Amino acid sequence: MKVLKIADQEILPGERKQFSLKVAKLFDFTDIGIPVEVIRGSVSGPTLFITAAIHGDEINGYEIVRRLLKHHELDHIKGTLIT
Repeated sequence: MKVLKIADQEILPGERKQFSLKVAKLFDFTDIGIPVEVIRGSVSGPTLFITAAIHGDEINGYEIVRRLLKHHELDHIKGTLIT
């Protein structure tokens, strides 16, 4: 498996990493970022991207993703999960 690179972050096979992805700057040059968590299995497989709270008033999806990330079974996946 290759190293997965998102922005300036490198995620190795078998690694779980959290970081903030810079997406914009405010008028006062304050960076705006979105939280990202990547879970890579040590065995190659499909990649799944899950997102939530795209619209500010739809917060139920955020809680669902938060609960999903608590599961320890994710440490033994094949492939990659990006949230």
